Amino acid sequence: MGQIFALASGCDATQLNLTATEGYLLSRFDGSTPWRVLREMAGIPAADADSCLDRWIDEGLLEAIRNSSDSNSSSSASSSSAQTDSDGEESAPVDAAEAPSETPPAPQIDESKFDEGLDLDLSVQRRILEFEASLDQPYHRLLDVEKGSSDPKVIKRAYFKLSKEFHPDRYFRRNIGPYALPLERIFKKVLEAHEMLSDPDLCQVENQSSTPSAVETVVALPATEASPEPSAEKPKPLTKLERLRQRMPFKIDQAAIEARRAKAQEIFRAAEASQKAGRLQEAEANIRIAISFDPACSEFKEALGGLRIQAAGARATKLLATPSERMSEGELRDAWKLLEDVLLYRPHDPELNERAARVCLQLGKLDVAEEYAQTYMEGSPEVAGSHTLLGRIHRERGDRDAAVRAFERALKLDEEDLDARRALASVRLGARNEAQGGTA
Repeated sequence: MGQIFALASGCDATQLNLTATEGYLLSRFDGSTPWRVLREMAGIPAADADSCLDRWIDEGLLEAIRNSSDSNSSSSASSSSAQTDSDGEESAPVDAAEAPSETPPAPQIDESKFDEGLDLDLSVQRRILEFEASLDQPYHRLLDVEKGSSDPKVIKRAYFKLSKEFHPDRYFRRNIGPYALPLERIFKKVLEAHEMLSDPDLCQVENQSSTPSAVETVVALPATEASPEPSAEKPKPLTKLERLRQRMPFKIDQAAIEARRAKAQEIFRAAEASQKAGRLQEAEANIRIAISFDPACSEFKEALGGLRIQAAGARATKLLATPSERMSEGELRDAWKLLEDVLLYRPHDPELNERAARVCLQLGKLDVAEEYAQTYMEGSPEVAGSHTLLGRIHRERGDRDAAVRAFERALKLDEEDLDARRALASVRLGARNEAQGGTA
């Protein structure tokens, strides 16, 4: 990790076939920066960075210059399982990713914003304001998942629960007054958390960007800075994080950081051009690279979420083009998986929930079908078809009374709903035949 490399004499990096990230990493080999630092600046998983280094050494592109004189003391300080304070006391290992965790205080809200005249219960208004006040929390706290959780299902469930609660479409046609903007901000942030935590590469970039060593680079501290003169006052005890930073022999190289940010902006502009041209996959790939170069830029992360929503809309259009009744079982299963992905970004879309309910009904997934049908009905309570669909699901589950109530509600909304009329007649005929058979 302390080895210092430089480009081999005669190496022309402009003639190499490199990705944007690889090109940036190769350009950082300046003959003075240890590999440990370059590896953390790369913006890619550590294993991938090591693989690049191995390949370039094998190809003769890099040559070793020397070992960093500070590498041994730095690595021993950061990798030891127990650390010793300046006063000789042994302390527990320090996680460089963050200072000791503390329970965040309850968010303070302005209760004067409550408005009983809105189509929102006061409890819902309080919930929105409290959640908005906590948006600066780390992603795992925002989604209420364990830190370091890499199970996509856990992250997906946590996100979907919050997106259904806070998606602006849930309050369509309601008078929610000034709560429209907070809901939009909440949904964007929750979506951002989902995108960053559910993608292993982006999650690793996010974790690396929060470590002290990921941002402190390549300038050795002068002895006068490292060892200040004693003060007459008794110094305050250092935190574990401060002790760790004192052991690290590097500080920020602003020029390198600004170069990374400039490169990130360049790549992001290319992503915007690709998105306008309709090349969504290309745009997404570029935004991911931009995030790896500048993980602190919230604009990039928000843009990734917006791009995913746009891509979901394009997939939804294709999904709705073919009636599910004409699909084979294999096509129905494929459609259901795709619908699950699309509904992550549009959880209250009436047409998508209707299609998902029909597909699951045909596949015999009645519990899931009922959940989608309920969401469809909640968003379109005046549409007779939403009640008819829910009635069909109740009938398949053997809940005859619930089916009859759903079909009757549909007919109250639309007397010409032939599907509801026929289904209601069928249920009543079946009940009569069953009763007559039982009597006989």
